[in-house]
Amino acid sequence: TMSPMPEDRKCFRLINGVLVERTVKEVLPALKTNKEGISKTIEQLTAQYRAKDKEFVEFQQKNHVRVASA
Repeated sequence: TMSPMPEDRKCFRLINGVLVERTVKEVLPALKTNKEGISKTIEQLTAQYRAKDKEFVEFQQKNHVRVASA
């Protein structure tokens, strides 16, 4: 949403609980970096979840465990 804005437009960013006035040009690279980091973290957590799920299914099959529904 900030990409089409002029680079000299001022914006506000919360850094460690302090509201700081910056320009779009200064803030946009940091926002992109944060977004990429969050995406990587989500991918890693999804992979870990899938691995644990697979491990659990194998455990269920090996030990003849069934999930009881209430």
